[in-house]
Amino acid sequence: MINIIKSDLYRIFKGKAIYVVILLTMFLSFISAFSMTAGHIGMADMTVPSKEEQKMTVETKDINDIMKLRKFIKQNFEFELDKKVIGTNINLYYLFIIITVTVISTDFSTKAIKNTLSSAISRKKYYTSKVFLIFFLSTALIFFNNYFFYFLNLIMNGPKFSSSFIEILKTTLIQLPLLYGIISLLICFAFVFKKTATFNTVSIPFILLFQLIVMGTINLFRIQTDLFYKYEIQNALHHLIANPTNNYILNCTLLGIFYIIIFNIIGYCSFRNTEIK
Repeated sequence: MINIIKSDLYRIFKGKAIYVVILLTMFLSFISAFSMTAGHIGMADMTVPSKEEQKMTVETKDINDIMKLRKFIKQNFEFELDKKVIGTNINLYYLFIIITVTVISTDFSTKAIKNTLSSAISRKKYYTSKVFLIFFLSTALIFFNNYFFYFLNLIMNGPKFSSSFIEILKTTLIQLPLLYGIISLLICFAFVFKKTATFNTVSIPFILLFQLIVMGTINLFRIQTDLFYKYEIQNALHHLIANPTNNYILNCTLLGIFYIIIFNIIGYCSFRNTEIK
């Protein structure tokens, strides 16, 4: 198992994908720090501090407008921009896809997995090593993303728009179970669909399609529930930052653990029973 991890790490750091992930993380952090907004995918309600600022954001067309917006925000507001950005960590989903492709899907596409399993490596050890490595790389990415933006925001925008080092650690830790749940979903997809092209076809639009289907169902049948809005993973990551109750943190943690267990069971069972060609 250790040898598989070492071999994967050597291959990963010799390739370009991991450096693309790092550069994308830094680029997106710079964009958020410069524009002083938390961009996001999907449907989470990430409102700005006022209608005036919202109007200026909508009307932003070029660099001059962005500079005016920065000046306006700095003169009129004070808020923890770093926590707002961490609240949109669903964006990391697409970077997790790159990591998962690099660690798992590439083995299926290049047939390297057949050689690995034929060298006295059990499927259980292979699966465990891949899960461990993806969790390790993804955890490193999460902490890098959060603290890179924390220090960048502190330098670019000052303490008026920053929280504390400890507060960033706290918010990072309470988001981890749900983020691990997302990662486990991608691991499941990788072992179920195997080839990179199929994995990408399913995983890339999954978050948006899932939200659209559930929202459409709720609206069509007029279902009265707030559970989806509270615990849908994108909304939950956001709400975990906005002064959550201890009960809400516990529920999200248990939900994340449930996702980790169920998705890895499905992924391993699929891998154990599949024929490697």
